Amino acid sequence: MKRIPAWLTIPLLAFTLSRLLIFGMGILADTMLPTEEGHWIADKESPFLSMWTKWDSQYYVDIATDGYWYRPGQQSNVAFFPLYPMAMRVLAPALGGNLIRTGLLLANAAFLGALIFLYLLTELELDSASAGRTVFLLAFFPTSFFFSSVYTESFFLLLSVGTMYFARKHLWFPAAILGMLTAATRNLGILLWALVLWEWLRANGWSLGKLFSREMWRGFFGNLRQHWVEVLVISVIPLGMIAYILFLQQNFGRPLAFIETQAAWGRQNVGPVAVIVKGLTTLVSGEVNKGWLTLLWNTSTLLFFLALVPFVWIRFGEGYAIYVLIQLLVPSASATGSIIRYVLTQFPSFMLLGWWGRNENVNRALLTSFTILLGVFVALFVNWIFVA
Repeated sequence: MKRIPAWLTIPLLAFTLSRLLIFGMGILADTMLPTEEGHWIADKESPFLSMWTKWDSQYYVDIATDGYWYRPGQQSNVAFFPLYPMAMRVLAPALGGNLIRTGLLLANAAFLGALIFLYLLTELELDSASAGRTVFLLAFFPTSFFFSSVYTESFFLLLSVGTMYFARKHLWFPAAILGMLTAATRNLGILLWALVLWEWLRANGWSLGKLFSREMWRGFFGNLRQHWVEVLVISVIPLGMIAYILFLQQNFGRPLAFIETQAAWGRQNVGPVAVIVKGLTTLVSGEVNKGWLTLLWNTSTLLFFLALVPFVWIRFGEGYAIYVLIQLLVPSASATGSIIRYVLTQFPSFMLLGWWGRNENVNRALLTSFTILLGVFVALFVNWIFVA
């Protein structure tokens, strides 16, 4: 009998165990703990579906149901990119017609696929043992329940990790297609264009360390003449974002409406340094209020993942490190409020943690602390307490 490969069994095990914890804790917390009255109920006939459809989920359901709308100066659903809600709308008839159930099925299926690709990519970059640790650390990360909610995290992770897996295998066409879909999922998906292009440059002899080497440039231009079609293929990646920009121009006359509407959420670009200083000042001031804990875990997460960037550079190279750094700096330029959710898709950082997990004590400490916090955060989330 043929043995089932580890790239399937280990991600499947990590998925199954972590989802059992999340769904079990969610049902327990929803049953045992009080919830404030007056919140939106996603599906009045299914408490379970409603449990995983909160906060930003409302916008994805709204887009899938009624399409896009834009009101200048107000929170508008054009802030959210189209691929995930469009998939909900297209596939709902084939999955029973319930948009929310479709969204949850898509999110969970995408997360399982993302874990498989993450295992394969980590095995390619490191080894199979590190790959196993990486998928478990991500699956049990404190906010990994967003992968099983009506959010884009699982779609974005699946497409971005898949893009880089094919890029590292020098399969530029599937890398470009997945990269284009990533750019249609979230605004930072456009970074995959630079990351794939960086990988192409490396594969064709270009090196940052040999920037002033005449021989390196001679070889590079020779490869460019031979493989220019590959660069052309990679250049389709931005089309995912460009298509959405053209849609916004055509329908609202505001091609960058997804950026403009961010101000309605109180997001004003003051720079990540100012945001971090303000957060730390508030934390050490001793002023305890409703948002103090949220500020604590998001600021701590931001600082922790920023501290990982140099180690990502050392272990995986400058491309991955710059990708992680930009993904941290762009959202934190206005606020830290959802950083602990945004870091979920920073797969190079989790690959690094999986590598560090060679030390059994480190791996045990990370996995234990992640699991405990995951249970706590699920209990908060299902009761409409803001986590990220």
